[in-house]
Amino acid sequence: MTVMLPQTGRPNNTITYRRRSWLLSLSGKYGGLETIAWEMANMTLFDLVEPEVTHKVPKHWHSFPPPHPLWHPVLGTLYVIIGLFALFGNGVVLWVFCCTRSLRSGTNLLVINLAFSDLCMVISQFPILVCNCFSQAWVIGPFVCELYGFCGALFGTMSIINLAVIAYDRYRAILSPFGGTQLSMRRAGLWLLLIWVYSGGWCALPFFGWNQYVLEGLLTSCTFDYLSMDTWSRSYVVVLFLASYAVPLVVVCYAYFGIVSSVSRHDRNLKSHERAQGENVRYQNLQRRESQLNRFVFTSVLAFMIASTPYAG
Repeated sequence: MTVMLPQTGRPNNTITYRRRSWLLSLSGKYGGLETIAWEMANMTLFDLVEPEVTHKVPKHWHSFPPPHPLWHPVLGTLYVIIGLFALFGNGVVLWVFCCTRSLRSGTNLLVINLAFSDLCMVISQFPILVCNCFSQAWVIGPFVCELYGFCGALFGTMSIINLAVIAYDRYRAILSPFGGTQLSMRRAGLWLLLIWVYSGGWCALPFFGWNQYVLEGLLTSCTFDYLSMDTWSRSYVVVLFLASYAVPLVVVCYAYFGIVSSVSRHDRNLKSHERAQGENVRYQNLQRRESQLNRFVFTSVLAFMIASTPYAG
């Protein structure tokens, strides 16, 4: 049995088409495969977009062919698994910090804010993304697209800035352990306010005309427009790259490598003393600690870059 689909213009019912194409693609060489292959070869991602969000699709995506119908359900399933793990992990961190009074310090308040922003990222992103994946298109309207893009940018930027502030706080604490630089709750609160205002300010600018939030990729998610080549849009992308990635990365690298330099210098002095005293065990412990610290710093910087670089690029 061959199901005839529209051959010209946009499909009259894109959701029916997507369901039909997905089911027929599973039928292998049985009824309808030739028709589906012909239709898919003559359609683009843009043809599957709901009419109310067509203005949210950059021209860059207009010529891309639609993915295999199974690709969306596979991605949706992966997002469900990742989202549940993220909900559980960040939820546990918040629960432990909130229920343990001894952990309520200024520095740990930054960690709590990091877990909170990550949790908000999951809550605001993955249910909508999963819904769109299984619908195989953005089906929630243009307003939610803008809200989704803003939340993704806000909580992502917050996490990056938060990591930079944590690195700077550790740098100050280690270089001046007795200099009264331990982060107080009041100062931590000011840092949190600065993180929220700084991140929110940059991410709200598209609502005021500097760039905009649009559909991207498989057109099941939204973010700021990083593809338009006009000077106005590109300038926002460049400034946002510097403000939310390059500057925090410099701070993280400076802080952690400064910590390594300080600890290494201190350990060298201790090593010379221990070797003069013939205490080989303590000397070996110092070497082991320095090696562990170097691995920690390398891992921290690498994790920061892995988490932040894909969109920054």
